[in-house]
Amino acid sequence: MKFKCDRDALSDALQTVQRAVSSRPGIPALTGVLMNASGAELVLATTDLEVSARLRLQVNVQEEGVALIPARLLADMVKSFDQAPVELVAEDRQARIVCNNYEGTVRLLPAEDFPALQDPAGTRVTVAAPALGEGIQQVTRAASRDEARPILTGVLLEISREGLTMVATDSYRLAVRELPATAPGEAKALVPERALVEVGRAASGEEKGEAEIFVDAGQVGVRTGNLTLTSRLIEGEFPNYRQLLPERYDNRLTGSRQQLLDAVRRVGLLARENSPVRLEFNALGVRLTSSSPDLGGAVEVVEASYEGEDMTAAFNPGYLIDGLTAAVGERVHIEVRDGLKPAVIRGEGEAFVYLVMPVRLPAPVG
Repeated sequence: MKFKCDRDALSDALQTVQRAVSSRPGIPALTGVLMNASGAELVLATTDLEVSARLRLQVNVQEEGVALIPARLLADMVKSFDQAPVELVAEDRQARIVCNNYEGTVRLLPAEDFPALQDPAGTRVTVAAPALGEGIQQVTRAASRDEARPILTGVLLEISREGLTMVATDSYRLAVRELPATAPGEAKALVPERALVEVGRAASGEEKGEAEIFVDAGQVGVRTGNLTLTSRLIEGEFPNYRQLLPERYDNRLTGSRQQLLDAVRRVGLLARENSPVRLEFNALGVRLTSSSPDLGGAVEVVEASYEGEDMTAAFNPGYLIDGLTAAVGERVHIEVRDGLKPAVIRGEGEAFVYLVMPVRLPAPVG
Protein backbone atom coordinates (compact mmCIF):
# COMPACT_ATOMS: atom_id res chain seq x y z
CA MET A 1 0.00 0.00 0.00
CA LYS A 2 1.25 3.45 -0.90
CA PHE A 3 -0.54 6.79 -0.88
CA LYS A 4 0.08 10.52 -0.53
CA CYS A 5 -2.32 12.81 1.32
CA ASP A 6 -2.77 16.34 2.62
CA ARG A 7 -1.45 16.53 6.19
CA ASP A 8 -4.47 18.40 7.65
CA ALA A 9 -7.02 16.10 6.01
CA LEU A 10 -5.25 12.96 7.24
CA SER A 11 -4.76 14.37 10.74
CA ASP A 12 -8.44 15.36 11.07
CA ALA A 13 -9.52 11.92 9.84
CA LEU A 14 -7.26 10.10 12.30
CA GLN A 15 -8.38 12.29 15.21
CA THR A 16 -12.00 11.44 14.36
CA VAL A 17 -11.71 7.67 14.01
CA GLN A 18 -9.31 7.15 16.93
CA ARG A 19 -12.14 7.99 19.35
CA ALA A 20 -13.57 4.54 18.57
CA VAL A 21 -10.28 2.83 19.48
CA SER A 22 -10.47 0.62 22.55
CA SER A 23 -8.77 1.95 25.68
CA ARG A 24 -8.74 -1.58 27.18
CA PRO A 25 -8.30 -3.83 24.15
CA GLY A 26 -8.81 -7.57 24.43
CA ILE A 27 -6.64 -8.10 21.35
CA PRO A 28 -3.87 -5.86 19.94
CA ALA A 29 -5.79 -5.39 16.66
CA LEU A 30 -8.35 -3.23 18.48
CA THR A 31 -5.66 -0.58 19.06
CA GLY A 32 -5.20 -0.13 15.32
CA VAL A 33 -6.72 1.83 12.47
CA LEU A 34 -7.37 -0.34 9.42
CA MET A 35 -6.36 1.58 6.29
CA ASN A 36 -7.68 0.37 2.94
CA ALA A 37 -6.40 2.25 -0.12
CA SER A 38 -8.06 1.66 -3.48
CA GLY A 39 -8.96 3.76 -6.49
CA ALA A 40 -8.56 7.34 -5.32
CA GLU A 41 -9.87 6.71 -1.82
CA LEU A 42 -8.55 5.75 1.60
CA VAL A 43 -10.98 4.16 4.08
CA LEU A 44 -9.99 4.32 7.76
CA ALA A 45 -11.75 2.00 10.22
CA THR A 46 -11.56 1.57 14.00
CA THR A 47 -13.63 -0.31 16.58
CA ASP A 48 -13.73 -1.24 20.25
CA LEU A 49 -16.46 -3.86 19.52
CA GLU A 50 -19.10 -1.50 20.94
CA VAL A 51 -18.64 1.51 18.65
CA SER A 52 -17.14 1.41 15.15
CA ALA A 53 -16.09 4.25 12.87
CA ARG A 54 -15.32 4.31 9.16
CA LEU A 55 -14.22 7.41 7.31
CA ARG A 56 -13.59 7.91 3.59
CA LEU A 57 -10.79 10.22 2.48
CA GLN A 58 -9.74 11.29 -0.99
CA VAL A 59 -6.01 10.62 -1.44
CA ASN A 60 -3.47 9.96 -4.18
CA VAL A 61 -3.28 6.15 -4.18
CA GLN A 62 -0.10 4.91 -5.85
CA GLU A 63 -0.37 1.27 -4.74
CA GLU A 64 -3.58 -0.31 -3.45
CA GLY A 65 -3.51 -2.36 -0.28
CA VAL A 66 -4.60 -2.83 3.33
CA ALA A 67 -2.63 -2.17 6.55
CA LEU A 68 -3.43 -2.09 10.26
CA ILE A 69 -1.41 0.59 12.06
CA PRO A 70 -1.45 1.60 15.78
CA ALA A 71 -4.09 4.33 15.70
CA ARG A 72 -3.08 6.72 18.47
CA LEU A 73 0.61 6.59 17.57
CA LEU A 74 -0.10 7.37 13.93
CA ALA A 75 -2.56 10.14 14.86
CA ASP A 76 0.02 11.77 17.16
CA MET A 77 2.73 11.51 14.51
CA VAL A 78 0.68 13.10 11.74
CA LYS A 79 -0.59 15.82 14.07
CA SER A 80 3.00 16.79 14.88
CA PHE A 81 4.04 17.18 11.23
CA ASP A 82 4.62 20.47 9.46
CA GLN A 83 2.14 21.56 6.80
CA ALA A 84 3.30 19.36 3.91
CA PRO A 85 2.02 16.28 2.05
CA VAL A 86 2.28 13.00 3.95
CA GLU A 87 3.38 9.84 2.17
CA LEU A 88 2.72 6.43 3.72
CA VAL A 89 4.09 3.16 2.40
CA ALA A 90 3.12 -0.14 4.06
CA GLU A 91 5.10 -3.28 3.24
CA ASP A 92 7.09 -6.04 4.95
CA ARG A 93 5.19 -5.70 8.26
CA GLN A 94 5.99 -2.05 8.72
CA ALA A 95 4.76 1.34 7.55
CA ARG A 96 7.11 4.09 6.45
CA ILE A 97 5.78 7.63 6.97
CA VAL A 98 7.43 10.57 5.23
CA CYS A 99 6.59 14.27 5.61
CA ASN A 100 8.90 17.10 4.61
CA ASN A 101 12.27 16.26 6.21
CA TYR A 102 10.80 13.62 8.55
CA GLU A 103 10.87 9.86 7.96
CA GLY A 104 9.74 7.25 10.45
CA THR A 105 8.70 3.60 10.55
CA VAL A 106 5.96 1.90 12.56
CA ARG A 107 5.44 -1.84 12.96
CA LEU A 108 2.15 -3.07 11.53
CA LEU A 109 -0.45 -5.11 13.39
CA PRO A 110 -1.93 -8.27 11.80
CA ALA A 111 -4.72 -6.93 9.56
CA GLU A 112 -6.44 -10.33 9.50
CA ASP A 113 -7.17 -9.96 13.25
CA PHE A 114 -9.25 -6.82 12.75
CA PRO A 115 -12.99 -7.58 13.18
CA ALA A 116 -15.27 -7.44 10.15
CA LEU A 117 -17.56 -4.40 10.40
CA GLN A 118 -21.22 -4.59 9.44
CA ASP A 119 -22.84 -2.07 7.14
CA PRO A 120 -25.73 -0.09 8.66
CA ALA A 121 -29.12 -1.72 8.10
CA GLY A 122 -32.70 -1.57 9.38
CA THR A 123 -35.27 1.21 9.54
CA ARG A 124 -33.80 4.26 7.79
CA VAL A 125 -34.50 7.87 8.75
CA THR A 126 -33.13 10.91 6.94
CA VAL A 127 -32.58 14.17 8.82
CA ALA A 128 -30.77 17.45 8.12
CA ALA A 129 -27.19 17.03 9.35
CA PRO A 130 -26.81 20.48 11.00
CA ALA A 131 -30.08 20.02 12.91
CA LEU A 132 -29.01 16.55 14.04
CA GLY A 133 -25.70 17.93 15.29
CA GLU A 134 -27.45 20.71 17.21
CA GLY A 135 -30.00 18.30 18.70
CA ILE A 136 -27.35 15.86 19.88
CA GLN A 137 -25.45 18.68 21.61
CA GLN A 138 -28.67 19.72 23.36
CA VAL A 139 -29.76 16.34 24.73
CA THR A 140 -26.52 14.48 25.49
CA ARG A 141 -25.66 16.90 28.32
CA ALA A 142 -28.62 15.43 30.27
CA ALA A 143 -27.46 11.80 29.97
CA SER A 144 -26.17 10.13 33.13
CA ARG A 145 -22.49 9.37 33.65
CA ASP A 146 -23.28 6.75 36.30
CA GLU A 147 -22.44 3.32 34.85
CA ALA A 148 -24.41 1.72 37.69
CA ARG A 149 -27.56 2.81 35.80
CA PRO A 150 -26.65 1.95 32.21
CA ILE A 151 -30.08 2.73 30.77
CA LEU A 152 -29.73 6.38 31.78
CA THR A 153 -26.30 6.65 30.15
CA GLY A 154 -27.96 6.37 26.75
CA VAL A 155 -29.99 8.62 24.50
CA LEU A 156 -33.37 7.38 23.31
CA LEU A 157 -34.07 7.75 19.60
CA GLU A 158 -37.74 7.50 18.65
CA ILE A 159 -38.40 7.31 14.93
CA SER A 160 -41.82 7.81 13.40
CA ARG A 161 -43.26 9.04 10.14
CA GLU A 162 -43.63 12.45 11.80
CA GLY A 163 -39.95 12.79 12.63
CA LEU A 164 -37.18 11.95 15.09
CA THR A 165 -37.29 12.54 18.86
CA MET A 166 -34.13 12.38 20.98
CA VAL A 167 -34.39 12.08 24.77
CA ALA A 168 -31.90 11.87 27.65
CA THR A 169 -32.25 12.00 31.42
CA ASP A 170 -30.13 11.37 34.50
CA SER A 171 -33.27 11.50 36.73
CA TYR A 172 -32.41 15.08 37.83
CA ARG A 173 -33.07 16.70 34.45
CA LEU A 174 -34.65 15.70 31.17
CA ALA A 175 -33.84 16.97 27.68
CA VAL A 176 -36.10 16.37 24.68
CA ARG A 177 -35.46 17.50 21.09
CA GLU A 178 -37.77 16.89 18.16
CA LEU A 179 -36.49 17.00 14.59
CA PRO A 180 -38.32 16.88 11.28
CA ALA A 181 -37.24 13.72 9.47
CA THR A 182 -38.27 11.30 6.77
CA ALA A 183 -38.80 7.66 7.74
CA PRO A 184 -40.81 4.76 6.29
CA GLY A 185 -41.91 3.43 9.67
CA GLU A 186 -41.36 3.43 13.40
CA ALA A 187 -38.40 2.31 15.50
CA LYS A 188 -36.73 2.89 18.87
CA ALA A 189 -33.09 2.70 19.86
CA LEU A 190 -31.24 3.39 23.11
CA VAL A 191 -27.82 4.59 21.98
CA PRO A 192 -24.74 5.08 24.20
CA GLU A 193 -24.16 8.79 24.76
CA ARG A 194 -20.52 8.65 23.70
CA ALA A 195 -21.46 7.21 20.30
CA LEU A 196 -23.95 10.00 19.64
CA VAL A 197 -21.42 12.64 20.69
CA GLU A 198 -19.17 11.48 17.85
CA VAL A 199 -22.10 11.63 15.43
CA GLY A 200 -22.86 15.14 16.67
CA ARG A 201 -19.30 16.30 16.04
CA ALA A 202 -19.42 15.02 12.47
CA ALA A 203 -22.93 16.28 11.74
CA SER A 204 -22.18 19.75 13.13
CA GLY A 205 -19.31 20.03 10.66
CA GLU A 206 -21.72 19.60 7.75
CA GLU A 207 -23.06 23.06 6.90
CA LYS A 208 -25.75 21.42 4.80
CA GLY A 209 -26.64 17.97 3.61
CA GLU A 210 -28.41 15.06 5.22
CA ALA A 211 -27.57 12.38 7.74
CA GLU A 212 -28.93 8.85 7.52
CA ILE A 213 -29.79 6.86 10.65
CA PHE A 214 -30.37 3.11 10.48
CA VAL A 215 -31.92 1.22 13.40
CA ASP A 216 -32.23 -2.55 13.71
CA ALA A 217 -32.63 -4.93 16.63
CA GLY A 218 -29.02 -4.87 17.77
CA GLN A 219 -27.33 -1.71 16.53
CA VAL A 220 -27.69 1.79 15.19
CA GLY A 221 -25.75 3.15 12.26
CA VAL A 222 -25.31 6.77 11.17
CA ARG A 223 -23.88 8.15 7.94
CA THR A 224 -23.02 11.83 7.80
CA GLY A 225 -20.58 13.34 5.37
CA ASN A 226 -17.67 10.90 4.89
CA LEU A 227 -18.19 9.24 8.30
CA THR A 228 -20.13 6.04 9.02
CA LEU A 229 -20.51 5.19 12.69
CA THR A 230 -22.19 2.11 14.15
CA SER A 231 -22.91 1.32 17.78
CA ARG A 232 -24.42 -1.48 19.79
CA LEU A 233 -27.62 -0.56 21.57
CA ILE A 234 -28.15 -0.46 25.33
CA GLU A 235 -30.57 -3.16 26.46
CA GLY A 236 -33.43 -2.21 28.74
CA GLU A 237 -36.53 -0.07 28.93
CA PHE A 238 -36.05 3.70 28.94
CA PRO A 239 -38.29 5.60 31.41
CA ASN A 240 -41.67 6.79 30.13
CA TYR A 241 -40.52 10.37 29.68
CA ARG A 242 -43.79 11.60 28.20
CA GLN A 243 -45.57 11.33 31.53
CA LEU A 244 -42.89 13.61 33.00
CA LEU A 245 -43.59 16.40 30.51
CA PRO A 246 -45.97 18.81 32.27
CA GLU A 247 -48.66 20.96 30.79
CA ARG A 248 -47.67 24.58 30.57
CA TYR A 249 -47.43 26.29 33.94
CA ASP A 250 -49.15 29.60 34.64
CA ASN A 251 -45.95 31.09 36.07
CA ARG A 252 -43.63 32.06 33.24
CA LEU A 253 -40.45 34.17 33.04
CA THR A 254 -39.31 35.46 29.65
CA GLY A 255 -35.95 37.17 29.34
CA SER A 256 -32.57 37.35 27.70
CA ARG A 257 -31.02 33.88 27.54
CA GLN A 258 -27.49 35.26 27.73
CA GLN A 259 -28.20 37.57 30.68
CA LEU A 260 -29.77 34.74 32.65
CA LEU A 261 -26.95 32.36 31.74
CA ASP A 262 -24.27 34.86 32.79
CA ALA A 263 -26.08 35.59 36.06
CA VAL A 264 -26.39 31.90 36.97
CA ARG A 265 -22.69 31.40 36.24
CA ARG A 266 -21.65 34.34 38.42
CA VAL A 267 -23.96 33.61 41.34
CA GLY A 268 -23.26 29.89 41.04
CA LEU A 269 -19.57 30.43 41.76
CA LEU A 270 -20.48 30.71 45.44
CA ALA A 271 -22.86 27.75 45.38
CA ARG A 272 -20.34 25.08 46.32
CA GLU A 273 -20.70 21.68 47.93
CA ASN A 274 -24.15 21.04 46.46
CA SER A 275 -25.51 24.42 47.55
CA PRO A 276 -28.25 25.53 45.15
CA VAL A 277 -28.96 28.87 43.52
CA ARG A 278 -32.26 30.41 44.63
CA LEU A 279 -34.46 32.05 42.03
CA GLU A 280 -37.02 34.50 43.39
CA PHE A 281 -39.59 35.27 40.69
CA ASN A 282 -41.57 38.51 40.85
CA ALA A 283 -43.11 41.16 38.62
CA LEU A 284 -39.70 42.82 38.02
CA GLY A 285 -37.97 39.63 36.87
CA VAL A 286 -35.88 37.22 38.92
CA ARG A 287 -33.50 37.64 41.86
CA LEU A 288 -30.72 35.05 42.07
CA THR A 289 -28.96 34.34 45.36
CA SER A 290 -26.43 31.82 46.64
CA SER A 291 -24.53 31.35 49.85
CA SER A 292 -21.84 29.13 51.28
CA PRO A 293 -20.81 29.07 54.94
CA ASP A 294 -17.14 28.86 53.95
CA LEU A 295 -17.08 31.17 50.93
CA GLY A 296 -19.73 33.87 51.27
CA GLY A 297 -22.74 34.81 49.19
CA ALA A 298 -23.88 36.50 46.00
CA VAL A 299 -26.99 38.30 44.74
CA GLU A 300 -27.91 39.39 41.22
CA VAL A 301 -31.16 40.71 39.78
CA VAL A 302 -32.09 40.10 36.14
CA GLU A 303 -34.89 42.21 34.70
CA ALA A 304 -37.35 40.14 32.72
CA SER A 305 -41.02 39.72 31.98
CA TYR A 306 -42.80 37.53 34.53
CA GLU A 307 -46.39 36.37 34.58
CA GLY A 308 -47.73 34.55 37.61
CA GLU A 309 -47.49 34.42 41.38
CA ASP A 310 -44.38 35.48 43.28
CA MET A 311 -42.44 32.40 44.30
CA THR A 312 -39.01 31.01 45.12
CA ALA A 313 -37.40 27.86 43.77
CA ALA A 314 -33.83 26.54 44.06
CA PHE A 315 -31.80 24.58 41.52
CA ASN A 316 -28.41 23.04 40.95
CA PRO A 317 -26.57 25.83 39.09
CA GLY A 318 -24.77 23.39 36.79
CA TYR A 319 -28.08 21.94 35.62
CA LEU A 320 -29.48 25.42 35.00
CA ILE A 321 -26.38 26.37 33.03
CA ASP A 322 -26.74 23.27 30.86
CA GLY A 323 -30.38 24.04 30.10
CA LEU A 324 -29.80 27.71 29.31
CA THR A 325 -26.79 26.82 27.15
CA ALA A 326 -28.75 24.23 25.19
CA ALA A 327 -31.75 26.48 24.54
CA VAL A 328 -31.74 28.20 21.15
CA GLY A 329 -32.39 31.89 20.50
CA GLU A 330 -31.91 35.24 22.21
CA ARG A 331 -34.97 34.84 24.44
CA VAL A 332 -35.65 32.03 26.86
CA HIS A 333 -38.72 30.98 28.83
CA ILE A 334 -38.55 29.49 32.33
CA GLU A 335 -41.82 27.99 33.59
CA VAL A 336 -42.28 27.15 37.26
CA ARG A 337 -45.15 25.82 39.33
CA ASP A 338 -43.73 25.77 42.85
CA GLY A 339 -40.56 24.86 44.66
CA LEU A 340 -41.29 21.14 44.42
CA LYS A 341 -42.14 20.61 40.74
CA PRO A 342 -39.59 20.60 37.90
CA ALA A 343 -38.97 23.86 36.05
CA VAL A 344 -39.23 23.89 32.28
CA ILE A 345 -36.74 25.76 30.10
CA ARG A 346 -37.65 26.47 26.47
CA GLY A 347 -35.82 28.46 23.86
CA GLU A 348 -37.39 30.06 20.83
CA GLY A 349 -39.65 27.47 19.24
CA GLU A 350 -41.12 24.25 20.58
CA ALA A 351 -38.55 21.74 19.32
CA PHE A 352 -36.44 21.64 22.52
CA VAL A 353 -37.67 21.17 26.09
CA TYR A 354 -35.46 20.90 29.18
CA LEU A 355 -36.82 19.94 32.61
CA VAL A 356 -34.78 20.39 35.76
CA MET A 357 -35.74 19.17 39.23
CA PRO A 358 -35.62 21.73 42.04
CA VAL A 359 -33.59 21.42 45.23
CA ARG A 360 -35.88 21.24 48.23
CA LEU A 361 -35.33 24.24 50.50
CA PRO A 362 -35.51 23.85 54.29
CA ALA A 363 -38.80 24.92 55.85
CA PRO A 364 -38.65 28.32 57.58
CA VAL A 365 -38.22 28.14 61.34
CA GLY A 366 -41.22 29.29 63.31
